[in-house]
Amino acid sequence: MATELAIYISAAPELDPECELLGQRLARLIQSVRWSIKRTPASREYANPDLEALAHSQFYLILLGQDIVAPMGVEWRAAQSHEIPAFAYRSMQWLPTPAASVFAHQSGLEWHEYATPQQFVQDFERRLIQSLVEGTPGYGLTVEDLQELAERLREMEKPEQGESASESRRGAGQGGIILPSDHT
Repeated sequence: MATELAIYISAAPELDPECELLGQRLARLIQSVRWSIKRTPASREYANPDLEALAHSQFYLILLGQDIVAPMGVEWRAAQSHEIPAFAYRSMQWLPTPAASVFAHQSGLEWHEYATPQQFVQDFERRLIQSLVEGTPGYGLTVEDLQELAERLREMEKPEQGESASESRRGAGQGGIILPSDHT
């Protein structure tokens, strides 16, 4: 049986490329882990955030672009109240609005800045792997999983060779469940 881990992502629609890349990366990270990804509802959905899914997530990721949009602040507060390990990233592609700047400053989070979606996902993967290793056995990873993660960290330390342009889009940019590759 595959290990199941969940991540909740607070992000504005402008950050869909980052979310899509993240879903693709998680699909390839550990073959025995099934990832569930939930995300801030799109503004066109007029829906409340899935706070129950957030409460049951092992990780919380907030991506800040040009502005902080509703209900990201509610999601952030909920993640704090549930003491979910948080990752915070700021895109440098846009000039932040005053509201985004104030939120970032007053949140107390350690923000990691990035210039491109690829740079974000690479940095996030490294930090996530470190959290998974440090949090084991709490995440239910096996010795084989940990060896796979250690190997991935070694690969990441090698000079970048870029990803193949022929890789198919298999991520979960709008949320979803990612199954291990041997699942049919």
